[in-house]
Amino acid sequence: MRLLIAIMLLWAVPAMALTPLPPQPDGVTWPTAAWPEAAPAPDVDTGELNALLDRGFTDPDTLPGMRAMLIVHRGVLVAERYAPGFSRDRKFLSQSVAKTVLGALTGIAVRDGKLSLDGPAPVAAWRDPGDPRHAISVRHLLQMTDGLDFTEAYFNPFTSDVLPMLFGGERGDMAAYAATRPMAAAPGTLWSYSSGTANLLSGIVRDAVGGTKDSYLAGLFDSIGMSSAEPEFDAAGVFVGSSWLHATARDWARFGLLMLRGGVWDGKRILPEGWVDFMRTPQPGGVYGAMTWLNTSIPKRLPTIPADAFIASGHRGQVIAMIPSKDLVVVRFGRTGYDRYDALYEWIGQVIAVFPDVSTDPLSH
Repeated sequence: MRLLIAIMLLWAVPAMALTPLPPQPDGVTWPTAAWPEAAPAPDVDTGELNALLDRGFTDPDTLPGMRAMLIVHRGVLVAERYAPGFSRDRKFLSQSVAKTVLGALTGIAVRDGKLSLDGPAPVAAWRDPGDPRHAISVRHLLQMTDGLDFTEAYFNPFTSDVLPMLFGGERGDMAAYAATRPMAAAPGTLWSYSSGTANLLSGIVRDAVGGTKDSYLAGLFDSIGMSSAEPEFDAAGVFVGSSWLHATARDWARFGLLMLRGGVWDGKRILPEGWVDFMRTPQPGGVYGAMTWLNTSIPKRLPTIPADAFIASGHRGQVIAMIPSKDLVVVRFGRTGYDRYDALYEWIGQVIAVFPDVSTDPLSH
């Protein structure tokens, strides 16, 4: 695992400007209560789009496990499909899409002055300045450069840290479990994907905000009309921010639109100014920002996906892709094995390509 990460850090990340996040078009209603719906705009090849969507739901050999697909273009819901047995009322499990939601929740705590990005993260077990973990900041946790030795292995219970954390007796205090991990590297020197880091951060956010078990979630969900959101909590009353949040596909699209609009919703700033840009600024390697997957590596990790895309991604192919250069949100939920991920993302890239650019993409130059 450490060798893989070290190799990833060798990938080049050129200096580049972020593609500007598009504002809500004039006259387009915000979907707080209901989504504005329309056929795709005239500059979209609807025949090609429908053929791709048909294939997505009828080609189980190449694209197995499709359950829901939504497309929001220029703030309007232009495509929505469900597999038999699923519907707009069905809630879909986030898996690690929840990490991007956690990144937004952290932003709200920073906005309200409850948390600071820098300085020692407020973890009681690390309070001693002599503890090397004392140097870990909230910024490090968001960017997964904290340096904690946490093994994100789902197929080997003998070496895994994530399995006992998520599924150990009575789903205990997951943040406390992650806080016990020793250091593998100095903070800020190594990127390592970790659900332990996410749950540790979720505990920090909950403690900083205070209140009832779910009060630190309501400010986000209520603000954008994400009324179906159903988080799961561990035994300590902390949102399992690594993995477990349920919501309808339309509500997941609401979250995607909030991110695409830079944290602004119907004239109100929900996330701090520049927070979404912080989340989509690449770390060394170009595959991750802050609780968000990116595609800025050279060569691109996902060849058919635009380089300016930022993605909330979860186990079994849960995807919320935000593409600023196309003013596009693509939501896909299903159950797809790792051996089909390349085909899945190639297909999603083909769907994205049907939509025209709405701005010049500096990442393409």
